[in-house]
Amino acid sequence: MASSSLKYNLFASFYGQGLRQTFLSHLCRQLNENGITVFTNQDLVRGEPVLPSLVQRIRESRISIVVLSQKYASSSWCLNELVEILRCRETMGHIVMTIFYRVDPSHVRNQTGDFGNIFVQTCAGKTEEERRMWSQALTDVGNIAGEDSRNWDNESKMIEKIVRDVSDKLNATMWAKTGYSTGMALLVVINLLLEIASAGADQLSSTRKPYFSKVSLLMSVLSLILSTLDFTYKIRAHKARFRFKWPMPWFYYPSRGYNRIFGSSTDAILFFCVAGQLIVSTINCSFTERGRDGPIKISVWPLFFAIGMVVSKFMEKPTISKES
Repeated sequence: MASSSLKYNLFASFYGQGLRQTFLSHLCRQLNENGITVFTNQDLVRGEPVLPSLVQRIRESRISIVVLSQKYASSSWCLNELVEILRCRETMGHIVMTIFYRVDPSHVRNQTGDFGNIFVQTCAGKTEEERRMWSQALTDVGNIAGEDSRNWDNESKMIEKIVRDVSDKLNATMWAKTGYSTGMALLVVINLLLEIASAGADQLSSTRKPYFSKVSLLMSVLSLILSTLDFTYKIRAHKARFRFKWPMPWFYYPSRGYNRIFGSSTDAILFFCVAGQLIVSTINCSFTERGRDGPIKISVWPLFFAIGMVVSKFMEKPTISKES
């Protein structure tokens, strides 16, 4: 998402007017004094469809901070909000920070104690899918390390620490993500040029000019290496893990018990284009090494690669913390 479309630095999710008038008001004032704009869930118009209005506000922010209080789980609105925040974290790398305000993180994580009792009451009359989705979201957010107000004797000191942490994360994402976006764009362009060079060398290769087939193979191998490095970076950035799952053993996002498959269709298309050109180059090289002309003179893989780049750009989901 372009920086011009990022309206807020931080999206705050919380429950309770009392919390809003005390802790959150002090936190927001400190954040605003440090030039950090905040959007709170109380500013959303009740009655609006949750998904479009909520996702829009989250995408317009760089960071979400979830203030988990004893009664947070009493609001189905907050729980739906939490699900969307974590979904953005999972699929788009959105930064999520947590504050456990006078509540045990393990009670949030496991839905036990008074927090768990309140959650059970909220789930009454809801569908099994809603209960499962909310429970998993609370488990996931409970596993995100954050500030525990019970460990602080001075609340103002805790707020100062939170503001510093938010500022540090904003600064880090601004520079790191901008650099990543520029680097990845350059990487894709280099990859495309390598694909074109490989296909061109294939057309020039012959028994009289066998070195062109070797150049083509080298370009294809380099392109595959760059694609693998890009994919590896994305896996590490999203903390995906390889799982032997039916029907396809593959990498999966960490939240929701590693049930969401990692990657996109455009990623797969680009990777198969690179692999396809490598196969073509390998076949042609093997023929020229035996003193025969390569059977494939025209390769469509660079064209498919270019089309995949365009499709990927138009289908790209706007991110929160990335400057792209």
